[in-house]
Amino acid sequence: MKTLRILSLGAGVQSTTLALMHHFGEIEPFDHIIFADTGWEPGAVYDHLQHLSELMKITTVSAGDVRSFVPTFRADGQTRFASIPLWFEGKNGKINILRRQCTREYKIEPIEKHIKREIMGLEFRQRWPVKEVLLEVNLGISTDEIGRCSQDTRKKWKINRFPLIEMGMSRDDCSEYLTARGYAPIRSACIGCPYRSNEEWKQIKAVPEEWKSAIEFDEMVRHILPDATTFLHRTGVPLAEVDLGGENNSSMLDECSGVCAN
Repeated sequence: MKTLRILSLGAGVQSTTLALMHHFGEIEPFDHIIFADTGWEPGAVYDHLQHLSELMKITTVSAGDVRSFVPTFRADGQTRFASIPLWFEGKNGKINILRRQCTREYKIEPIEKHIKREIMGLEFRQRWPVKEVLLEVNLGISTDEIGRCSQDTRKKWKINRFPLIEMGMSRDDCSEYLTARGYAPIRSACIGCPYRSNEEWKQIKAVPEEWKSAIEFDEMVRHILPDATTFLHRTGVPLAEVDLGGENNSSMLDECSGVCAN
């Protein structure tokens, strides 16, 4: 049986480490390196991706702009969940978060679709040749995030693999690896990711056009639910009014299944 080895590139610290190890011949090479573009990545991520693309072949796929769910979001009791996991304040005044679907819809599914259609040449609804090819998707999850490792047992033709854990590498190890090779470690996540900590929001605020984009989106989603107000910031306060000097500094970007933020 043939194994098709894919690197799901998030363009963050861990997956960049794997990409460079591939480039320098330090690990078993990948057959394809694929980046799923949400349409709302920080400029630093796109610049970093461009640099990596000068070293190795990277395929970019996209399901569109992650912000596009808003005009079609139904709030009539028959809704689909918002793709972006917005924070919301209910009638009881408590702050909760909507179910996240953005990782699956804008990262995992576009990559799998590209593999099936463009790499494997499968037609719509054509079954994966289970007895002939095993799809191995390599994810940038390090030893300090081992709890995020998972397998989709419904897909017998696919396995997720975690090379950094196999090599015993932590996120700090990856940062040191990048620094030693002249790369500044960056975190990849959408500009308006609701999982950002205050420190990470400050980084967005330091780039005026990105901060403006986040504020505009935050204002746009305020009333998409019939019985609650929604926000990008976990405090349930409009982003333009949030005190980023507060203590909300626990990042939850590592929630994103080894695809975002890595």
